[in-house]
Amino acid sequence: MIYSNDQPPAYEAAMMTQAHTHGPYVPAGSTDAKVVKVPPQQPQAFSPPMGASPFHGPSMPPTTVYNYRHPQSGEIISSLLPPDHPQMICLQQGHIPHSKFGILGIVAAVFWFPLGVGLCLLDRRVQCTRCGHVIEEGMCG
Repeated sequence: MIYSNDQPPAYEAAMMTQAHTHGPYVPAGSTDAKVVKVPPQQPQAFSPPMGASPFHGPSMPPTTVYNYRHPQSGEIISSLLPPDHPQMICLQQGHIPHSKFGILGIVAAVFWFPLGVGLCLLDRRVQCTRCGHVIEEGMCG
């Protein structure tokens, strides 16, 4: 087709003159028997089986981070434990030590009196009564 002016043809005129033999779209008025109109595919949503509730994934509550200042070093410590947790109280105020002596240390102190007392001190276990942290583990523990 030859146009008299130098402008390109209009979109509608150019589309009507071209044969639509490629691509999935075919105009509704097309009479070409080889071209088949393909309907667009809709994505199918997942539906759970009957009686089951839909799964929306885990929802996590926001995480709270607590900041503490170490009493001896002045270092700032970030923790997920709240301020009233026993480990955080011990971090701020110090541990409450409680000593337990092992049976072997007590037997050694009785039978080998001067030297056995030193063995009894080696068999000592020191644990915090507030948070349960083992401060010192005995030799036989």
